[in-house]
Amino acid sequence: MASSVSSDARRRANLRVLQRLDPLILDIAGSATHVVLYEFNTTSQQWEKTGCEGSLFVAKRSEVPRFTLVVLNRSSKDNLEVPITGKFQMQLQEPYLIFREAKGDGGTVKIRGIWFHDGAERTAVSDLLSRLVTSLEQIEQLEENHAHDAEALLGTDKREHSAKSSSGKASKDTAAKTDHHKNNAVEAGNTATSKQPPHVNNLVLDKKSLQLSLLSLIQDERFLDLIHAQYLKVAHARGVRDKHGNSAGDDANTMDEV
Repeated sequence: MASSVSSDARRRANLRVLQRLDPLILDIAGSATHVVLYEFNTTSQQWEKTGCEGSLFVAKRSEVPRFTLVVLNRSSKDNLEVPITGKFQMQLQEPYLIFREAKGDGGTVKIRGIWFHDGAERTAVSDLLSRLVTSLEQIEQLEENHAHDAEALLGTDKREHSAKSSSGKASKDTAAKTDHHKNNAVEAGNTATSKQPPHVNNLVLDKKSLQLSLLSLIQDERFLDLIHAQYLKVAHARGVRDKHGNSAGDDANTMDEV
């Protein structure tokens, strides 16, 4: 019982220390009592101490990266902090847990080895990291696929919106052109109507205009032919009527004499 209480108190104390280092740390997923950090020298082909040793923790965070590997250095303030993602590469090769760490300065990749005082803790931490990396790799792949789908959907929506906008603009332009043509047609009709001569019933000529119109008609041969034909017709009818009148008068005189 006392050992359990002591373990929980130590865990809470370690969590507070980690949270002072990184406020986004939520909990401790795994730990090891004492480790020593080594770095592989590619020139001498030997493992060399880095001056970092102390307690190791696998901590859970509230933001990406969701997990981080931390070694609280007892020798100095230079702690080891390595983000754990789906791309984290490691292998268990006794007496080390070997992993690759990419540095931001020129993208240099360093090969690091963690020596564990307790072999059982090394195995436990290695198994924990393997499970985390597998899960994170799957989650990151799903997130990447989801992001691609979202981008594709967003691109489709933009194209549809652009097509609708273009179609709407074309419809508006067509409608505007149609209205423009209609307005031009109406204006042309109004102009044509305004240029038409006034109706004959509304024509009123003064004396001078009538004289000029008659003179113009008299100089027209067709008009004179028409008037002359009508004149001959009227004269012929009048001659026939006069002849019949004279014949009737002679007959009446003859009867009087009898």
